[in-house]
Amino acid sequence: MEDKKTAGRQKIPIEKLQDETKRKVAFSKRLSSLYKNASKIVRACNVDIGIVSSCPSGRTQYSYVHPTTTVVIDHFVNPTMELDLGTRLVAENERNIAIENNIRLNELDAREAAEKEKIRSLEQMNNARKKCWWESIDQIDAKNLTTFETKLNFAEGILKDQLKKLIETLSSSEAPLPPENEDS
Repeated sequence: MEDKKTAGRQKIPIEKLQDETKRKVAFSKRLSSLYKNASKIVRACNVDIGIVSSCPSGRTQYSYVHPTTTVVIDHFVNPTMELDLGTRLVAENERNIAIENNIRLNELDAREAAEKEKIRSLEQMNNARKKCWWESIDQIDAKNLTTFETKLNFAEGILKDQLKKLIETLSSSEAPLPPENEDS
């Protein structure tokens, strides 16, 4: 087995960061991850969920609630309580909206990934154009290599035809001239 060059992805112990700047950056990164995971749990398990957090400075409050704040708080206060019809309809409507938004978000993410791939491919093509053909020949795939070979063979045929014509023209112009009369 080959030796790994890096340690790879490892679990990082969660502990309080002493540097305030690093702590704020870690908070913002982990907060978005927390909300993404909460959204995944809602979609996968069809549950009610509520998250409330505040930034390290304490000035800003963040929350994620699904389907509604009222439903989540009522379930938290009294887990066995049945919701009335109006609240259940509102909750179901919120779930449907969240599902539709998540489907749209997934579609947009897929389109974004496809566009990024197109941009990467175009950048590679642009970089290859900046080089001479012999510098970028190693980047040609099998399909393009076959096309390139066909074009080269076609160009070779044209060059051979032109060479034959040139040789014929030269050989006909080098034909001996009729002898001149020396009587004059």
